[in-house]
Amino acid sequence: MDPITDYLETNGPSLTSEVAQYLIDTYSLTPSAARKRVSRAGGEVRRLAGIVFPHKARFLYLQQQFGSPWYWESLAQALIESNSAYGYAIAALRQRGGIVPAKQFPTICGAPLRQQRQLSPDTIFERLSDAKLLTKVTLSGVGECIALIQEEGHYETQADHMRAELLTEDILLTAVKDWLRRLGIASFGQVALRGGEKTPQVGTFAWDLSAPCYLGHMVRKGPDGKAKPGFVACDVFLGKDMTGAGVAPFIRKCLTLRSLPKIGPCMQILVANRFDHDAFLLLKRHGIIPATPKTLFGEEVAEALTQLTSVLINAAHAIIDPGQFDDLFRKLSKIEGAANQLRGTLFEYIAAEVARQKLATEVSMNRIFKVPGSEAEADIVAVTPHHGITLIECKGYSPRATIPDKLFKRWLEHNVPTCYAAIKQHPDWKGLPISFEFWTTAPLTDESMALFTKAKSSIRPSRYTIDLKLGPDLLGTIKKTRNPSLITAFEKHFVKIEREPEVFPENIDLDMFPS
Repeated sequence: MDPITDYLETNGPSLTSEVAQYLIDTYSLTPSAARKRVSRAGGEVRRLAGIVFPHKARFLYLQQQFGSPWYWESLAQALIESNSAYGYAIAALRQRGGIVPAKQFPTICGAPLRQQRQLSPDTIFERLSDAKLLTKVTLSGVGECIALIQEEGHYETQADHMRAELLTEDILLTAVKDWLRRLGIASFGQVALRGGEKTPQVGTFAWDLSAPCYLGHMVRKGPDGKAKPGFVACDVFLGKDMTGAGVAPFIRKCLTLRSLPKIGPCMQILVANRFDHDAFLLLKRHGIIPATPKTLFGEEVAEALTQLTSVLINAAHAIIDPGQFDDLFRKLSKIEGAANQLRGTLFEYIAAEVARQKLATEVSMNRIFKVPGSEAEADIVAVTPHHGITLIECKGYSPRATIPDKLFKRWLEHNVPTCYAAIKQHPDWKGLPISFEFWTTAPLTDESMALFTKAKSSIRPSRYTIDLKLGPDLLGTIKKTRNPSLITAFEKHFVKIEREPEVFPENIDLDMFPS
């Protein structure tokens, strides 16, 4: 066998400098002869295009190794050892199963959004995409993602698990926010979370959570004598155990931030289910807090977050257990806002299952529609080929709440026209009848109802139709599915139960009961 092929089979993908050194040590070739032999290698030997390492080294691999865990691990390690931003990005993606939502790539890749002499996340993606290492894929229920290149369809099976994990992380971030505010570490009204209107940011970096901190030891005086706050920055990840390679991009981000002269002290926290020994020591060595849900909030909340991921995965496959959701509502009630997030998610899954049974043969969740200058998300997209397409907006509020006018107006005046324009450009859908429905478990205000009535009367049915389904209508629709778990879950969490007046026997002594 060719010695270069033999080396790559035994040691895995490697740099040309390493292969040349092997030829020198094993076959007593001169450095010049070894380099020439490596440069002429052919057959199954491939060279990574577009990425050049220090001293003009190239990355070699065998055709059958491309895309394997060994390939990605070797490539990330080689890039990190050369302190390349590309390596940290690949390592971060590998830690997360090879794929993340596109909006989260700037947070996880370890690179600043914009900084002199530093590659931005956009540039890193573009160059790794040109090198045929990264690509963009769209997953149902998640949206546009950035991923390590694998065979076609590789990531589709991960969509439900990924969506469940992201939703669980959102609730964890809500818990971290509440914890920081209660302890007075973060400025109460200035905690930013991912997924909000504004990207959480400290210095030139994006985070999952950021906030100013006015604790005494974190405050510094500026040139004008005014107090300048410190900061809290936090990222979360609830997937597999964090490894040393997996935490490297976060550490790089933290250390680069500390080198910026105009940024005050920053408390840096990484929250994960578990850290392996190397990862834990690396974080502690660099003054970063490695936290877990259990150390922050106790065993019950940590178990509930683990349980939540599996319950949401089951719900995505129409296995909705009302008892499990009841248990989660109870355990997560300690987290401010968690019940509202969980209620909204549960309602989307109920609506998706109703749509599967009653409206369509193809149902997808959280689909993003884009047109030049605008984009909008549809919670449920139900398609029956050759018959029609229905887009459903789901608002699973408490039945005692009221839908804000601003929210309803945005759906009517932004989401509906944006989605309609995108559908009319879709090659398979542009000829289908289109309807938009707003499903809500809470009432609308009189102003929103008037806005809906006016819009409905002015829209030509030949273009599209709009409709409302409020609490009582939804309960009737769900009962028609004859699915006991859907009906029970909806009645428990989205139907206001009026208390029956207490009736006492005529001859009872009411003085027995305290007022």
